[in-house]
Amino acid sequence: MKNLLSLPSLRPNLLLLVLGLLLVQSSAYAQGPWSFQADAGLSIASLQRSVLGMTNDDLHRLNGLQGRLLAGYAFTDNLTLQTGLGLVQLGASLKHEDHHDDFRINALEIPLLFRYSLPVGPGSLGLSAGPSLAYHLSATSHTHEGETELEEELSIGNDVNDFARPFNLGLQTELSYTHQSGWLLNLRYNAGLMNLGTSDLVEMRTSYMAVGLGYRVF
Repeated sequence: MKNLLSLPSLRPNLLLLVLGLLLVQSSAYAQGPWSFQADAGLSIASLQRSVLGMTNDDLHRLNGLQGRLLAGYAFTDNLTLQTGLGLVQLGASLKHEDHHDDFRINALEIPLLFRYSLPVGPGSLGLSAGPSLAYHLSATSHTHEGETELEEELSIGNDVNDFARPFNLGLQTELSYTHQSGWLLNLRYNAGLMNLGTSDLVEMRTSYMAVGLGYRVF
């Protein structure tokens, strides 16, 4: 067998056979209803917090990272249901005269999105919408006392002393463009619907916008 494979005349035939099998497998897979997608990029998060009805206007947007793995099932050529897992950084930045104090929440998301797409140029333009369940994995603060920078873990839970509640329900909308090669670019907005404040005196809600680059396998 080793001698046969070493013959120069057999190598091109074996290569063509392997490539042919891969093309057949890819074509059969592409005709199925399933698709898989991975994307990652930047999140721009906002946090609205009020105490006794008085809103803290000093909270500003906080930049972070986000990424997702999604599976999709196509009901028609235009309508697809997508779900999967995502990681996103939420929070806000508190501006002072010479520095910023950052409050960050790391969240795991499970979206359920209906995507409607139309062919545009060498790809498709998609509009997605649906609910998203978030679980807050952890929270941290980066603050200053004089010239000293402090990093602190913030507790997640339902106790009055916790920073935020562990679960949130959001509503997502997304605009995306997917090239026929599989590469995609998307812009997503998520509005948190639940109050994350752990006290009757505190109301806290999160939202974010995300920009991502990814790849979809059809």
